[in-house]
Amino acid sequence: MRKLIYILFISTFLVSGCNKQQSVSDRLLNEVEKAIVINPDSASNLLKGISSPEKLDDKTFARWCMLSGKITDEIFTTILPTYQLERAYDWYSSHGNPDEQAQILIYLGRSYFAEGDYDKAMSIYTNALDITEKHKLNNLTGYTYDYIGDLYREKFMFTEAIKKYKTAAEYFKKENNTDSYACALKNIGREYACIDSLSRALEILTIADSVAANTKDIEVTASINNALGNIYVMREEYDKAEKYFLKALSAGKEKMPDYVALIDLYTTTDSIDKAKELLSKMPQDDPQYTCSINYLYYQIHNAERNYKEALAYLEEYVDMVDSIVYADSQSKILSIESKYNHLKISQEVDRLKIKQQSYIIFSVICISCLLLIMIVYLLYRKQAKEKIQKQRDELNRIKTNFLYVSLELEEKKKLLDTFKEKDDNYNKIEEEISLLTSNYKELQHKSLENSPVFKELVRLAKQNKPRNDKPLITDKQWKLIADEITYIYPNLSKYIYSLCPNLPEQDFLYCCLCMCGFDTNTEARLLNIASDSVRKKRFRLREKLGIALLNDKTTLYEYLISNMY
Repeated sequence: MRKLIYILFISTFLVSGCNKQQSVSDRLLNEVEKAIVINPDSASNLLKGISSPEKLDDKTFARWCMLSGKITDEIFTTILPTYQLERAYDWYSSHGNPDEQAQILIYLGRSYFAEGDYDKAMSIYTNALDITEKHKLNNLTGYTYDYIGDLYREKFMFTEAIKKYKTAAEYFKKENNTDSYACALKNIGREYACIDSLSRALEILTIADSVAANTKDIEVTASINNALGNIYVMREEYDKAEKYFLKALSAGKEKMPDYVALIDLYTTTDSIDKAKELLSKMPQDDPQYTCSINYLYYQIHNAERNYKEALAYLEEYVDMVDSIVYADSQSKILSIESKYNHLKISQEVDRLKIKQQSYIIFSVICISCLLLIMIVYLLYRKQAKEKIQKQRDELNRIKTNFLYVSLELEEKKKLLDTFKEKDDNYNKIEEEISLLTSNYKELQHKSLENSPVFKELVRLAKQNKPRNDKPLITDKQWKLIADEITYIYPNLSKYIYSLCPNLPEQDFLYCCLCMCGFDTNTEARLLNIASDSVRKKRFRLREKLGIALLNDKTTLYEYLISNMY
């Protein structure tokens, strides 16, 4: 909610031109700075609240660019375009400290690298090195050499890249930056592999693996394990390669490279069954994996010499790649258009500054209206939250009473067992047990009625879906119903299976639904069947449980409630 208020103030004061705009922007940027380490995604969303950063003054805009770069480091979003970072550097070069100057230069170099201007990126990195080495900023020096190594690698100058990665590793080691030191060693090993120095690559990566043992970042460990697996594949030591790929797969969040590497390994070693088993474990419905999964199916079918299926998957893969290339092209076009639009906005800002004073009165009225709407909205949200909290408190109270009564009931039953002969005390305890049992059942029923599953079923039953030919209850909801019922009625499962040990699971799930106490019409709507079908379904279930009496007017729900204890 605070974010919405910030956005409201920022957009309003940008139009009105009040000097308070910058103070509001500064407060928002302060919130962003605090959130970066704790929750970078939230920080990114807050930063997007400044819809037109070009309208900020140079100092605030430079800070906005710096925070955007820090968020990019955390969640790997796209780096800002060069013209924005150039403006930020112009301010930091005159007013910033050496750390800030070097950091903004690194972001600027990365932006030029992303745009393909490698010579300009190298020039920027060189300027950054002049600052970091002069002021002994070891971490930033290491990062700069690391990015220079990436430049050489992009130009296929692997030997030069190795030199830069080694220098970066030395600086990270000086600063005790374990994660970056391990990653730099990994980069060195990767480059040695590119020039076919596999023994040297394996030696370096083994050191990186031992260094990464001291890190808590599982992504660092996973990337090193993946690199080791690739080296062992190149050495044709497939058992060791499989071991490291599996370790990387179990640890890392980005699993697709490990899936691809493992399946490629299995197809190479004719372990087609393993490849199929691994492929079946991949998230088939994830759009990010679909393209790669098609290619992996192609590889497996091709290895099996099932060329017809292989060709079908290959064609689908090629079509998807073409779509991705087209989308990438469109994205680049949109990026160019976005840059053009930003430049137009900058020109428009100059024009608006001339006219902005005439809108002050109108802006004040707008602010008042918007604040009034915001207050009404906040009051509504407050009431809604209070209502939800009351419901939660009531549910917690029921659960507490439920637990207390169940414990007291157990104690009374144990006490009753101690009496060998019936007397007044025996009858008194028996009455207490009867009362507790009644309270216990009532609390169970209240707990069920207050549960999210029960409320969802009630909501579904009230829906009107014309031409629907499927049950309203999904497979996932069946499981939730069973979990909730067996939690509230712990004796149900044992009692049901004592009546019919071989009862099918689907019938047991239906028993759980019956415990909700719905009438036949409600059940019919939930199951999308006729009411007569529900009666027959209940009767067949009673037959299986051995409690089917034609003249018995007791419902299945009532019978189970009375006899399960």
